[in-house]
Amino acid sequence: MIQIPHLETDITTACQLSCVACNHHVPLWRKVGPKHASVEQVKRDLNHLTTILHAHVWGALGGEPTLNPDLVNILQIARHSGIADKLEVWTNGLLLPRMSEAFWRSFDVLVLSIYPGKHTEESLKWIMTKCATSGVKFSPRDETKNPNFRTLLEKVPTGYEETKRKYAGCFFRQFSRVANWGYFYTCCCAPHMSTLVQGKAENPDGIKIEGLTEEALYAYLADPEPLSACTTCAGRDTAISIPWREERDPIKWLRASAGSVA
Repeated sequence: MIQIPHLETDITTACQLSCVACNHHVPLWRKVGPKHASVEQVKRDLNHLTTILHAHVWGALGGEPTLNPDLVNILQIARHSGIADKLEVWTNGLLLPRMSEAFWRSFDVLVLSIYPGKHTEESLKWIMTKCATSGVKFSPRDETKNPNFRTLLEKVPTGYEETKRKYAGCFFRQFSRVANWGYFYTCCCAPHMSTLVQGKAENPDGIKIEGLTEEALYAYLADPEPLSACTTCAGRDTAISIPWREERDPIKWLRASAGSVA
């Protein structure tokens, strides 16, 4: 059984926000049309992965996961699958006051991204109180106090040797394993980068979950060869810190995400 620290699933690519350098490429998904995870696909993916893999934590991410109307069902499926010891929901928190009691009972940790101007002291207090009364751990990612955004894209694609070094040391490769839409990815950027930025018809960086064996998954995770996406990805450990801001124009977003003035 392969053990990993973290597995995540993009519950939707829709989001109310449009953060520059969003590593899930929300503004580009908005242009082509948001994609929701289906209950059936998540069930198939996680039920098969549990036969070969176990994660300490499984996270429901996006986009903004609370925009998927099937979120509670998906969380219940993840719990029932036994894929992980704990379940997280990563959210901007804007829709939390509308969420049902069933939602609050269906996961263990709320990872709240706090962006400038998106929350008040009152809204944050409500969320923290709701977490406490629901037995959910509150885990804030406060962009107003601890800036975390970095460039997502290279201004110019990197060559093979530089790309390989970038891949070898990238934090995302070691932490952000993804089960999305029938495929497993070793990086959270990979499901989006090749198709949305590089313009490839099919994403070459994932491995199909259906029929996947432990041996094949181990070989995929251990492969030192960089992903196709890595030539244009800035890499988490080599990227440049940038202030958080939003940009809804896709072309300007691409420029800004590479550190250029849009």
